[in-house]
Amino acid sequence: MQKSCLLLISLLGLHGCGTIVKLVDPTQPYSAYAGTTYDLDMAKQWGLPILDLPLSFILDTALLPYVWTQEIE
Repeated sequence: MQKSCLLLISLLGLHGCGTIVKLVDPTQPYSAYAGTTYDLDMAKQWGLPILDLPLSFILDTALLPYVWTQEIE
């Protein structure tokens, strides 16, 4: 039962990952730490996305080479 609850909470926490939201947003090019910035803006508005902030920071850091190659082109 505890594993099921933990899995459900984890999935709900990852539901609106800011990095993924900004990465697939066709209106703006993806920039460095766009997901973290998005999560901070949403946390100021709603408070809950602050749970996703560490995960977005890690994924944004992993995507830095992608951002750098986009800036070169």
